[in-house]
Amino acid sequence: MKFFDEATITVRSGKGGNGCVAFRRERYIPKGGPCGGDGGKGGDLIFRGSADLLSLYDFRLKRVYEAKNGMQGMGSDKYGKAADDTILDLPIGTLVYEMKEDGSEKLLADLTKEGKEIVICKGGDGGRGNIHFKSSINQTPRQAEDGFPGEEKRLRLQLKIIADVGLLGLPNAGKSTFISKISAAKPKIAAYPFTTLVPNLGVIDDDFGNKLVIADIPGLIEGASTGMGLGHRFLKHVERTRFLIHILSSEDLSLESPFDGFNMLDEELRIYDEDLANKTQLRVINKIDLLSEEDLATLKAKAAEANEEIYFISALHEDGLKKLVKDMWDRFNAMNQEEKDEQDEQQA
Repeated sequence: MKFFDEATITVRSGKGGNGCVAFRRERYIPKGGPCGGDGGKGGDLIFRGSADLLSLYDFRLKRVYEAKNGMQGMGSDKYGKAADDTILDLPIGTLVYEMKEDGSEKLLADLTKEGKEIVICKGGDGGRGNIHFKSSINQTPRQAEDGFPGEEKRLRLQLKIIADVGLLGLPNAGKSTFISKISAAKPKIAAYPFTTLVPNLGVIDDDFGNKLVIADIPGLIEGASTGMGLGHRFLKHVERTRFLIHILSSEDLSLESPFDGFNMLDEELRIYDEDLANKTQLRVINKIDLLSEEDLATLKAKAAEANEEIYFISALHEDGLKKLVKDMWDRFNAMNQEEKDEQDEQQA
């Protein structure tokens, strides 16, 4: 399935059924009164978050969604049947914006949880039958209401992947190899830039059943925040992550100024969104198997001199991965505890 993270669709809820005009005609009841029932309510159109979907691909193929109309009222005081609601599943992390005629947008929903449901368009009420219009001066009312129309909205859907960790790096930094080694994800891996063309998700588990979700974001290059390369399309997927991992390849750095690549990534994040640049990050230099022992020692010395905590790994050969993964879990658990403590303080 192709990856799409934006789509524009039109949705409509169901129209209410019309009320009925009818009169009793049974034998032995000479003055039968009105007996037209009400129309049934139109179906609501509901969005629901689903962890089984990772793309808005289906919503690029079909652009219009409609709920069913309510049934018309009938004689003998029979009310029309209400229509069933129409539920559309969207990927968790989808934001739903209503597009106004003046060009503005209004956020209607943010589907952040599995099974979360939002009524986007409420179905129209059914019209009243003529049983409601009888009075002392109108014993045989011949009027009933039409069903009320449903709602129609034009929507823009935007998917922002929800993950605990955002994996960032220059093209060909080895991010795909890294995520394939620590999780069950099987991204495309090759020795050329922009191997990753769409975000990949990997999940790792600990011994207590906890899950850590990692999003591998396509490679950033200088100028990504202004549209260069591929990364500008996917920076929004980093916004919901808890913390970041920045990976550089040993092939892309110089011994004189080895950490310039990290600074470039930080600047691209800062230009795009200041909050992204302020996220906690772990800095990683990959492919140390391509370095001589002398060059690796020089890099480690420069990191210590600059007071930089750098993880030196070879994802291909799994060197240094154990400590990095452990520290990822430690950071994740510490953040969870901080959030829990803040909630406890607010409730106290």
